Amino acid sequence: MNLLLVDDHPMILDGTKQLLDGVENINVATLSDIETFDSHIAYHKYDLYLLDINLGEKSGLHLAEIVRSQQPEAKIVLYTGDNIKDYYSFIVDGKIDNIISKTASQDQFRRTIIATLHDEVLLPQAFIHYVNQQIYNPPEKQRMRFSTREKKILKMLQQGYTNQAIAIELGLKQRTIENNLTQIYSVLNVGSRTEAVLKAQELDLY
Repeated sequence: MNLLLVDDHPMILDGTKQLLDGVENINVATLSDIETFDSHIAYHKYDLYLLDINLGEKSGLHLAEIVRSQQPEAKIVLYTGDNIKDYYSFIVDGKIDNIISKTASQDQFRRTIIATLHDEVLLPQAFIHYVNQQIYNPPEKQRMRFSTREKKILKMLQQGYTNQAIAIELGLKQRTIENNLTQIYSVLNVGSRTEAVLKAQELDLY
């Protein structure tokens, strides 16, 4: 099995590769120059893409979209320092196949990769609770799908805050806010800030 590990921090990239080198029957390639990602996968195919979510000017979620469009049969795993619960909807929607926390143990990390290659999802029990919420909560209760942070971001969108201003107010990186917005847009099934504000008003999410 061929795996591409994508991270814009060389030290983290090397450390993660060493961890994966211990997994049997997996050949690991790495990419740190995010600007070359599109051209790289145009000529190379991998069974699994392991993508850091925060990649400087780009997002692992954006790269996941590229992989899905060009190599739909490939598996996609995101890894993040954020709360992985914030990204469960991307698994449910089929946009990624699994997600790993950067605080996971070496054993958890390896088991998640192996499970993904075998078409399995290895996640905490909280993921089952999340799925149950989506099944049994009617559309008017969509607010249940938002974390406290996402609700704050929605409120700030309504108030006209820029992404940078939201990041400063919440003490987070702007890239993290952009990832949260991608999640919010996915849940609301909208494509812009204006649509998100209008949909949130319609559902009385403020």
